[in-house]
Amino acid sequence: MSRLNNYIINLLKKKLNSKDISIENLKILNKGKFANAFVYRYKDSNFDYTIKDFYHCPFIVRVVFGRIMAKIEYNTLKKLNGIKGIAPEVHMLSPFTIAFSFVKGKPLKAYDDETYPVPVEFFHKMEKLVAEMHSRDIVHLDLRNLGNIIRGEDGNPYLIDFQSSITSKNLPQKVRKVLENSDISGIYKSWKSVCSTPLPEDKQQFLDDFNTIRKFWVLRGYPISRAIKKWKKKRKENTK
Repeated sequence: MSRLNNYIINLLKKKLNSKDISIENLKILNKGKFANAFVYRYKDSNFDYTIKDFYHCPFIVRVVFGRIMAKIEYNTLKKLNGIKGIAPEVHMLSPFTIAFSFVKGKPLKAYDDETYPVPVEFFHKMEKLVAEMHSRDIVHLDLRNLGNIIRGEDGNPYLIDFQSSITSKNLPQKVRKVLENSDISGIYKSWKSVCSTPLPEDKQQFLDDFNTIRKFWVLRGYPISRAIKKWKKKRKENTK
């Protein structure tokens, strides 16, 4: 880990042009497995970043899939720059390492509708946030994961983890609508899960209708990660 930590610190020093970047201010938040990033937080008196890095991955994963995932998230955050609820700053530290503004708050998966209910106003704001994201031709595709929706310290919604996002600009209108509905279903799923105010009847019907077609959904999870898992399984079978 010390080698990886020094690697991250050196990338930060180079990008931020600061000699004051200290390894003591770097904390590991999540150790990704195989094709998933290591996630860090770097915080000092001047900077506060989330860092995603694929350096630990096997070579082919790092230079191909890690590069793709990092670039997708970087490009998406750049395109959504200026939207309140999206990290306002992002840096490409290496071809497979990105840093972006740390979002202070708690993911919705840490709440429940009885002990720690989220107020209904949060979800009204989230509807507007997702609509603004869609207006910039971006669909998130993983908002049904309550870990990707943060209730900030200011009480407002924030969206994170854009590795599975895609641009919808050149998609047929019907396809675009289905993908956008996937994001909207994530709002209503979380509303139903962690808000003490019941989901309105029309929104519940929307969620029910989407859940009916979701069994045919081909974009569950990260497509790249699924492809890697299938490749590993097939390789293992061939070596028996």
